[in-house]
Amino acid sequence: MNSTHRTKLAATFTLTLSALLVGAALAQNPKSTFTVVRATQWGAANLNPFTPGDQHLLPTNSAIYETLFYVNSLNGKVTPVLGTKYAWSKDSKTLTVTTRSGVKWTDGQAFSANDAAFTFNYLKQYPALDTSGIWKSGLTAVKASNATTLVFSFSAPNTPVFQYLANTPMVPQHLWKDVKDPATFTNTKPVATGPFVFESASQQAIRVLKNTNYWMPNQPYVDAVVWVSTSSNDAGLLKLLSGDVDYGYIGISDPKNYASKGPNNTYWWPTNNINFLYFNTVKAPFNDAGFRKAVAQAINTKDVALKAYAGAVPAASPSSIFPTQQAEWLPASAKTSMPAFNAAAADAALTAAGYKKNAQGVRLGKDGKALPTYKILVGAGWTDFITMAQVVGDNLKKVGINTSIDQQAWGSYSGGLQSGSYDMGISWGWGNGSSPYYTFNAAFNPEFSAAVGKTAPSNLSRYTNPAITKALKDFSMTSDKAAQKKAMTTIVSTVLKDMPWVPLTDRTQFSLYNTSRFTGFPSAANPYNDASPDDQPGARLMYLNVKPK
Repeated sequence: MNSTHRTKLAATFTLTLSALLVGAALAQNPKSTFTVVRATQWGAANLNPFTPGDQHLLPTNSAIYETLFYVNSLNGKVTPVLGTKYAWSKDSKTLTVTTRSGVKWTDGQAFSANDAAFTFNYLKQYPALDTSGIWKSGLTAVKASNATTLVFSFSAPNTPVFQYLANTPMVPQHLWKDVKDPATFTNTKPVATGPFVFESASQQAIRVLKNTNYWMPNQPYVDAVVWVSTSSNDAGLLKLLSGDVDYGYIGISDPKNYASKGPNNTYWWPTNNINFLYFNTVKAPFNDAGFRKAVAQAINTKDVALKAYAGAVPAASPSSIFPTQQAEWLPASAKTSMPAFNAAAADAALTAAGYKKNAQGVRLGKDGKALPTYKILVGAGWTDFITMAQVVGDNLKKVGINTSIDQQAWGSYSGGLQSGSYDMGISWGWGNGSSPYYTFNAAFNPEFSAAVGKTAPSNLSRYTNPAITKALKDFSMTSDKAAQKKAMTTIVSTVLKDMPWVPLTDRTQFSLYNTSRFTGFPSAANPYNDASPDDQPGARLMYLNVKPK
């Protein structure tokens, strides 16, 4: 960035900071503070909503920046945010969105469809920011025809892309047009449209204050939201049990036990994803489908689920389709081809694939040398994932494969998965939605992969297959359910044949509440969001709806 641009930005951000301070001054002593606990450590202040790998601070895309819509992954319900309505053309090549009028950025300037058009074209200008692959989906143009009308044009139909368009955070054109290096821009003084404004951050806590000029009348109901960090799930749980915090997204082993500890302890764990054991398929022996399939057969996923979640969460379907979507999308042919746990068969399959054992029972590579101890990457302090890794390791040891657990803080954990520097790793599907298309598209679309050492947005295994790539495209280009089911059959059968990952357990959301001070939490009776984690767009609805008692 040259000196002229630096001068412009300095002047702009001075004005911006002044505007923020005026609004924040009204809430410096908030009467009500909603407190969130996170079993993680965050890095330096970064509130850039486009930073890959969720390296920005937790409030960025949940409390500060807003999207056009929110798509609930549990029921497909679309909630208007900065967009009020949308419509596809008859040929599904044009999407028209009406944007909300009367909205202001926190520096006082008006939001319009021009800002939205700028945001999407900014992602085109800087492809590294386009982690959802919006501009690789057939999108050819995004234009604002007037202040409240946004038009997306496509070269071919691609209706599933709506979810990614809906979830894109909007940024102000008058500020971001001068940001010439957005990949490294930390945006420490964010100007946005959301219900809260950023106040402060340390390694112990992050605080945002109510946006007193927010476009929703009388909301949010709380004056501040604070995130506090802990080193582990257990430490976070103690804070919830003591009533020090109100909400935590914590993967504990037994939520029913938590609920039994007091009248204010409640939880809501709806299933909307799967926890997988990822293989790094560009690294031997994980590049061998025969090896991967045998390893999958050696893992007792029912035991993994039982020990990780005390029976509260079941083992995942080997099809990689979670329960609420199986009736509609699970191919009949897959039901007879899904692998089942069988340690003896797995042992024999490894030998048949060229991985023999020596006299000491240690598994050998095809070169006759003993296989090394493979690391299983998990998040530091994540007790559920650590337990999963322990069970997986015990299972694999029985077939002569040694493992160790590699606990890493979030930055190293996500970075290791995305850069391809791991052996095996446990994580969720980095894409989900109202059909299995979103899971498979995020996981196996070549557009979301990258060379080892480069950042892969979501294809963590770096596995691709031409049959899957074509089927994903076929699915996206039609709204005909029969045609989509045919494509899904191809995808599922290919994944079962190659096993680029092992579905371990269903992944529920992990929302734990202490209701002693607030009401209005999302629940099965009122699923206004999908129990979204605190750092995702859906969590905004919780921050808007919780009320002090």
